[in-house]
Amino acid sequence: MNTKKIIKSIIEWIIYILIFVAIVYGTPKILAKVLDTPYPIAAITSSSMWPVLKVGDLVFIKGVSERSQINLGEIVVYNNNPSASSGQAGFTIHRLVKLDEETFITKGDANNVDDQPVKYQELIGKTVNLKGQPLRIPYLGKLSQIFNKRH
Repeated sequence: MNTKKIIKSIIEWIIYILIFVAIVYGTPKILAKVLDTPYPIAAITSSSMWPVLKVGDLVFIKGVSERSQINLGEIVVYNNNPSASSGQAGFTIHRLVKLDEETFITKGDANNVDDQPVKYQELIGKTVNLKGQPLRIPYLGKLSQIFNKRH
């Protein structure tokens, strides 16, 4: 009897671990499809958007493919290092303050000055909003950062 209980317990733990791994690796892939972007979630790493977004928040990003899909006042995400030789992009998440023909300008809510103009091809998306505010999960972004540092 004890051997059967031990085997059952081991099998249950294996199933729990497999479910956890499926959630951790599957959720971003599902979100990427639903939100139409390869970068569906992002961790907030600076206080430039305080008080709307706080360090450690996890936000959801909806892909944007053209200028007509963004409006002044929205929080957008763009690649701030498109020529990085490392192959890794750096992202900025700031509020849209100006739209020009070929570029747009953003500004962090807590910053005193506007960012440099950005070309539309660097635009990744905009935050998913709920009741007019970015949908965010407090503290979960810190967990994401911890896992990313280990890779």
